[in-house]
Amino acid sequence: MRFIPLKSQKPDAKWVAKANELLAELRAAPDAASRAKLIDKNSKFWGKLKKWLLSLSHGKCWFSEAKDCFNHWHVEHFRPKKSAKDEDGTEHEGYWWLAFDWKNYRIIGSVGNPTKGTFFPLRSGCSRAKPFGDLRYEDPMLLDPTDPEDPSLLSFNTLGEAIVASHVTDSWAKKRVEYSISLCSLEFGPLVDKRRTVWNECWDRVQKYREELDRYYADQTNVIARQEYKNAAAEVREMLRPDKELSAVARACLHSTGDPRVEALLATN
Repeated sequence: MRFIPLKSQKPDAKWVAKANELLAELRAAPDAASRAKLIDKNSKFWGKLKKWLLSLSHGKCWFSEAKDCFNHWHVEHFRPKKSAKDEDGTEHEGYWWLAFDWKNYRIIGSVGNPTKGTFFPLRSGCSRAKPFGDLRYEDPMLLDPTDPEDPSLLSFNTLGEAIVASHVTDSWAKKRVEYSISLCSLEFGPLVDKRRTVWNECWDRVQKYREELDRYYADQTNVIARQEYKNAAAEVREMLRPDKELSAVARACLHSTGDPRVEALLATN
């Protein structure tokens, strides 16, 4: 998972104008059944933003960071539109007023979307927002790729498994990561396999970089070694680019070395 700067962007003005019209219709609807009917009638509307939303992640799922092994892309409502379930399945009124709010949309692969469904538990003791209320009072259990802090809580290991990042010590943060891994099917077999492949490739490139760097510092007249370590560094940085599939796995690989020379490469991506 990498941070998606959704809230600093804005979709086409015509789309936004139509969304505002639909929101006005929702507000005027007499009851929940009428609102649900209106949302269902316009269920293809948010799909019109799929191409734009995918451009923000370079064509990758916002949760898994996969391009093809997590199947077709869905425009998902982060806060469910018609009903919202607690962790135990208890249902609450959905966030119908966010049905046509582009800031509530996320891109997710069709493998993870069905398991996520309408689950949206909050931290115990946290009140759900009322219609048009302040969402900042909510503390969702599900990680949000558009929150600058959330992606760093999730990491990966050499087996390609999604894990809690090593720096995370807070019990609530740990629970959020573990829940998100489960809810969004981030342990999907082909996805784990591809992460493992990316990790191994990155590890090989990192070792080449370290070897050439050691050769150069052992003899700083060795200009060939200097060029080779720079070439190796460029190959590592290539895997860290935000448009690269599973770049967060490559970042986790670099962190795992504990080598400050290697971790310094992260500063350029």
